[in-house]
Amino acid sequence: MAKFSTRPARAEDAAAIADVLSPSFRLLSFLPMLHTEEEDRWFIENVILKECAVTVAEGETGIVAFMAQEGEEVRMLYAHPDHIGAGAGSLLIEVAKQSGAAALELWCFQANTLARRFYERHGFKAIRFTDGYDNEEKTPDVRYRWARDPD
Repeated sequence: MAKFSTRPARAEDAAAIADVLSPSFRLLSFLPMLHTEEEDRWFIENVILKECAVTVAEGETGIVAFMAQEGEEVRMLYAHPDHIGAGAGSLLIEVAKQSGAAALELWCFQANTLARRFYERHGFKAIRFTDGYDNEEKTPDVRYRWARDPD
């Protein structure tokens, strides 16, 4: 398994983070592609890096995965396609769990079986299924929750 380190993202990481998001999101062939790579970069720079605590996982080639967290909400977690399954996403989930949050919640598309297995392996439980009416892609999704065990 590859070795990765994590650190808080910086403003100058926006392009490298978008270079993870764009190809990873495009693997989800069941989704309509609503945004260009340039729009992804703008969104990372002007929304995600300003509203969220973003953690990046770095390998020998630079940033290979990232997670955007807003309180207990994991808004985004993506690994570059070349690094899916290599452990960077697991490392980022562990960072989130160690952040002190009592719980973590996130949305995942129902058809994204690889991501759903990943979250379930990390202790997340499905708590709500929707028809996708409220998401931008209008695609059925599932709400996941992980809660810290009470001491």
